[in-house]
Amino acid sequence: MSTIDTGVASVEYTYLPIERVYFGPGIITKLREELDRIGSKRPFLVTGQSIAQKTDLITRIEHSAETKLAGIFSEIKQHAPMSGIRRAAAAVMEAKADSLISVGGGSPIDSTKIVVKELSEDFRLPAIPHIAVPTTLSAAEFSHIAGMTDEKLNRKTGFRDPRMVPQLIFLDPELTIPTPGWLWASSGIRSLDHAVEAVYSPSHQPYVDTLALEAIHLLFQDLRVSTENPTNLKSRLNCQLAAWMSFAGVVSVGTGLSHSIGRVIGATWNIPHGITSCLTLSEVMRMEAKRNPERLALITRAEGKNTDGVPVDKAAMEAADGVAGLVRGLGLSKTLRNYGIRKDDLPKIARDVGGHESADALQILERIW
Repeated sequence: MSTIDTGVASVEYTYLPIERVYFGPGIITKLREELDRIGSKRPFLVTGQSIAQKTDLITRIEHSAETKLAGIFSEIKQHAPMSGIRRAAAAVMEAKADSLISVGGGSPIDSTKIVVKELSEDFRLPAIPHIAVPTTLSAAEFSHIAGMTDEKLNRKTGFRDPRMVPQLIFLDPELTIPTPGWLWASSGIRSLDHAVEAVYSPSHQPYVDTLALEAIHLLFQDLRVSTENPTNLKSRLNCQLAAWMSFAGVVSVGTGLSHSIGRVIGATWNIPHGITSCLTLSEVMRMEAKRNPERLALITRAEGKNTDGVPVDKAAMEAADGVAGLVRGLGLSKTLRNYGIRKDDLPKIARDVGGHESADALQILERIW
């Protein structure tokens, strides 16, 4: 063991077992190549009703697969109710599928992760390959976490296991064009939430900082542009890359209070997770700016502001102002009241956040109520 005092902490970084990420306009045409590589002849598609009924994405995926799909399950709903996941798993088994293709946002992707886990009997059996084709910026495709809703308790729960991460991911901006603007924009704020909380995490580290700060830069540069003009494929792809970078630190440095509050209020009040970040992130940043101004000042610079000569405490607050301004500019500024949350609900929400965060959570909740 070294006895030299370097003044530098020793930390670790964990990679998730993603085999390959394809990215770029029209890249979904590589799907057939990947199906051949993994030996899949009976791919099964999992998605939600909006994609199935309002877009041609299933047809486009099937065309790129160059084979008839073994089956399609299109009943995944927001926050991934467990009843839908069970029906999806049964449909996959009945179809004798040998690979799964999830298409959509966090709910279809998370649901497919859980289907993989259930069919493999918690990975005691070989897992069916999972190919993710995201159409939002939730970054669920890069996550080892899969959330679902217990409908009896009306509460979000889930699993964490690196083996649930999709092996193959296609980031094709052309497939995101039909995504509703509010969903694209709010899921972008969710990715911003991943990146911001990674930067001011107590466990922050240089590798994660580099990716998280670039994610922040790209989202401030391109999220509004890509929302207002969905056919701007360069901006759409930049946001997809930002979502990818934003999740680089979640396993190794964790998330913070904004995510903790979002998990509690999301499923209970049926608020999309992107919207929960729109509600919570800037106010959590204001609290964090007082405790950790140097880290928040890094975020301010990533947002594109010049902080030369600006006192660090003021620069830190400007980071939170920047996020609040971006949310306003996207038309996503709301309060908890807009979603039916009563003031007397706030103490229970704070308790459900739990642990040492409860008192801080109550302060945040009161500010955004």
